Amino acid sequence: MATFYFDTSAIVKRYRKEIGSEILDKIFERKEHAFTISFWSVLEFIVAFSTRMRREGLSREAFNAVVSRFLKDVLDRFAITTVNDELVASATPLAVEHALPSADCLQLASVIHMKKALEPIKEELILICSDKELCRAAEKEGIEFIDPEERDALEKLSI
Repeated sequence: MATFYFDTSAIVKRYRKEIGSEILDKIFERKEHAFTISFWSVLEFIVAFSTRMRREGLSREAFNAVVSRFLKDVLDRFAITTVNDELVASATPLAVEHALPSADCLQLASVIHMKKALEPIKEELILICSDKELCRAAEKEGIEFIDPEERDALEKLSI
């Protein structure tokens, strides 16, 4: 069994059809794996879709439907990692090391923390992420990832 940690760049593909959406659908079909997400991603997800509503004409009704579906999935399927002072402190050296935006540093710190928590039970952690810079930084930190936009995503998914 593996735990899939979803970055916002990937989870939005579940609720908006774009490149990689079919991979997210396949991941969601996998009931035997655990799913986790950062509380930070909940905020980022809502911001992404509220921006679409404001800039791209997404209707309020469509926005409400997407956010409701997402929040239901989060409550039903995901463990939620917290954002606290300790996480922010551990993200700070990652900013220096990888020159990532602050939100990505929080995500990376959260993934690293989750990986360490899973090591004693020998459970694999896989980051699901479409942010190329965050994927590169995660790889340097020893985090396995699947980018749903990559052609080999399906092969990587056969875990």
